Amino acid sequence: MKKIIALVIALTLLFSLCSCAKTGEKESPASNQNSQTELPVTDAQQTQSPEVSTETTARQSHQEYVETYFIYAESGAVVTWFDSLTGEFTYKWKCETCGTTQNGETSGNRLTANGSSLDTGFTCTNPNCVMWGKSQRSIIKCSVTGEWIEVFD
Repeated sequence: MKKIIALVIALTLLFSLCSCAKTGEKESPASNQNSQTELPVTDAQQTQSPEVSTETTARQSHQEYVETYFIYAESGAVVTWFDSLTGEFTYKWKCETCGTTQNGETSGNRLTANGSSLDTGFTCTNPNCVMWGKSQRSIIKCSVTGEWIEVFD
């Protein structure tokens, strides 16, 4: 009698496992009691809901040394613009005696080495200045700093 009961239980268990495998559901009877009925999703609902990607994008990074250029006038000039990334600059000559600056700007060379300079000469254009028509010196210098930064690809 015990063998028959064990056989009936085994067959019932086997039958329930086979029926779950056929439908693709592997829920226990306890979880069936708590499950909710799902409604079919329409095409309109699918287009309105945003898709969530489970892929992760690996961002790689590396270190780069970046130099910053500071262009300044030591004497006889006024720096009107400079690019701290390239070392390019523009300037005006300025008389150290009367303060007169030239009318237009002069485009300077690129100064990219620490301590490098542009040494030029000019004459004052103010007829009331004691330095009018006399040669003066203009010195523009470059100061370079640098740092390592992390750059993402």
